[in-house]
Amino acid sequence: MLPGGGAGASSLPPPDTNGPSGLAGMPASTDSGSGGAMSNDPEKCAGTSITAPPASNPKVDIVWVVDASGSMQDEQMKIGANLTQFAEQISMASIDVHIVMMTTSAAIPVVCPVVSSDPLSGTPLAMDPRYRFLDSRVDSQNALDVAIQSFPMYSNFLRPDAVTHFVIVSDDESNYKGQQSPAQRAATFHTDMMALLKKDFVSHTISSAGPTACGDPNCMPDPNAGICFFVMLGCGAAAPGATYYALAEMTKGLTASICESDWKPIFAPLTAAVIESAPLPCNYRIPPAPVGQTLDVTKVNVKWTPPSLSEETFGRAAGQGACADKAGWYYDDPAKPNEVLLCPTACEQTKVGGTVNISFGCETILLL
Repeated sequence: MLPGGGAGASSLPPPDTNGPSGLAGMPASTDSGSGGAMSNDPEKCAGTSITAPPASNPKVDIVWVVDASGSMQDEQMKIGANLTQFAEQISMASIDVHIVMMTTSAAIPVVCPVVSSDPLSGTPLAMDPRYRFLDSRVDSQNALDVAIQSFPMYSNFLRPDAVTHFVIVSDDESNYKGQQSPAQRAATFHTDMMALLKKDFVSHTISSAGPTACGDPNCMPDPNAGICFFVMLGCGAAAPGATYYALAEMTKGLTASICESDWKPIFAPLTAAVIESAPLPCNYRIPPAPVGQTLDVTKVNVKWTPPSLSEETFGRAAGQGACADKAGWYYDDPAKPNEVLLCPTACEQTKVGGTVNISFGCETILLL
């Protein structure tokens, strides 16, 4: 379930082998109906629909807090192997993303070979201005404390107009502020972080679900890790991350077991959730007309498909003043339009996400 999609946290489902679909800004797909035939009857017209590119990319900030205790080396390697593609897929969806990573090397001196503190070291993302690494001593039980205490070090990288996500990765439980129960710890952190951010946020976790700590029966540590391979580090959790699961439920985030051998099924729905959480903008560039067609401003329709709901066609208003309280749209310049602008009511509706399409070739449906 995506953030905002209902009560409670949801486990990450199996990956969608077809990839995310219907996302604003993704490579445009067209639907030409029955051979692209045109008709003046809106009920029978089969035009061409193209995903509308937003005039400005919505912003999403993602803060990773990763347990750096000695048993987490394998998990840090899995993050490093998946996070670059995670960022690229979000950017391909025309979302302006910032990623903060807080952790340090999980290697145990002498026992394990020395590795970089940054799990993204050596990847293209590590040198990308969208990414900020903070070498942070995240121990088994203090991930939430680090997120709060280090806030001054990453707050200027967050944007006030961005949707904010936290991803907590740990094979242990939190002891945040000595609160007695997971629900109390989650609620206290939620209050503390909201006071710093001045807004709400979504928290996801990759940790162990209860009631007992998970184990990975298929765990095979990297044979190149020397003696670490023989001591079998990283094959299970020390304790259930009940606080992190409670926080995910409270903020409508996602949860996944840290004991999964393959983390690709974890990153796929997390990527989709981040993309879907970005509110749609209220103005869209008019894409070029399909090959063989020209832009006829009287034969353009705007269609919105909310997440998991049916398509809705917005009617055209003569201008913003004609919108009133109805869900419609209007041109920036009726004589020479470059953009489609949503009326205030439609703008508010589309904040839940989904897809906005520009449909060519059929008589414009007017806002009545």
